[in-house]
Amino acid sequence: MFDIYVISLPGSPRRALIEQALMNRGIEYRFHEAFDARSLDADKCAKLTDPVEATVRYGRPLSRGEIGCFYSHRSLWPNIVRSGRAAVVLEDDAMLDDAFFESVLHTSESALSARADLVLLGRSKLARRNAKRTYVYEPLKRADRVGRLLIGVPFKQWTSGSVGYWISADGARKALDHTGGAIARLLDDWPWHRDHGHLRIAELRPYVVWEAFETMPSSIASSRAALTMRRSVAYEIALKPLRIIRTAIRWFSVVLLIATSSREKLYPHHE
Repeated sequence: MFDIYVISLPGSPRRALIEQALMNRGIEYRFHEAFDARSLDADKCAKLTDPVEATVRYGRPLSRGEIGCFYSHRSLWPNIVRSGRAAVVLEDDAMLDDAFFESVLHTSESALSARADLVLLGRSKLARRNAKRTYVYEPLKRADRVGRLLIGVPFKQWTSGSVGYWISADGARKALDHTGGAIARLLDDWPWHRDHGHLRIAELRPYVVWEAFETMPSSIASSRAALTMRRSVAYEIALKPLRIIRTAIRWFSVVLLIATSSREKLYPHHE
């Protein structure tokens, strides 16, 4: 099995549920202490970040919760590099499906590492009941079977959270190499990790890790909302037909790829 790390603030009440879920399965794991940027004064917080770069990319500076999230994961990656082993990284509000234990943890490390540096096992702010609709709207452009897992590259990678992911030792090294210095990006800005850090990032379908956002409110979500302009209802309504058209085009492309290639590689151009 892979090493399992759970990122959690010391003394967090969230620890009990995920600890119980892992112990019930007899799974060994380690807690990794999260970094709480909320406790920093303004000067110390400013030294950690580059608000200008963040504003250029996102139209706003990063919240303290987002800064703490990035720093927490980045401080864990050296442990994975030193171990030389792939690992699964979970946040402490993760809920785990049976397939996480029965399929993900028993997949060949070398087989996964040959196809990806990082595999997203879930998506933040997505309820299980809405998952099938997401799979329809967000099909995988290229997909491959690795043991009992289906992993692939979506048509668009975006900031989809970091509630749970698998990462190889080489992937952790790549992530460290390109994220040094002041924090100016969201941790889950997967397109940036792909383009700037050359990480091969894939997604698992179906997901096996879920964020307990409905029962465990996130301080990151609330602070992010305060800095982000909300879309109007009219704007959301106008987007619906465009989403339907986009989905149809994506599925047509999937069919064409299947028809023209018996085995489509995940990263034919090292994207």
